[in-house]
Amino acid sequence: MTNMNTSEFIKAVDHAALMNDRWLFLAAFCLLLLVCGLVIYWLVRQLQSIITDHKDLRREHHTALEQIINTQNGTTLKLAVCLDRNTAAMQECAFELRRFQERD
Repeated sequence: MTNMNTSEFIKAVDHAALMNDRWLFLAAFCLLLLVCGLVIYWLVRQLQSIITDHKDLRREHHTALEQIINTQNGTTLKLAVCLDRNTAAMQECAFELRRFQERD
């Protein structure tokens, strides 16, 4: 079958054309199954590619969120220290103001 010349191929096509419609239907059905199989294979490959891309993007997103949270934690710590120092300074100011008002 692999070393078929042109005349043998034409004879095979003529023989297939002379067959009844049942064989034509079966050949068309097999061809349809083959095409559907190829389409499904291509769709599965595309889906796998999308899943891989999604995993990579999710990993990058989690890394970015982790950096944001770490920055926010550092800023919150600085703000807490600043508030503590301001509270101490305000208490000293209130103490000095009371002492100054008591002298007058």
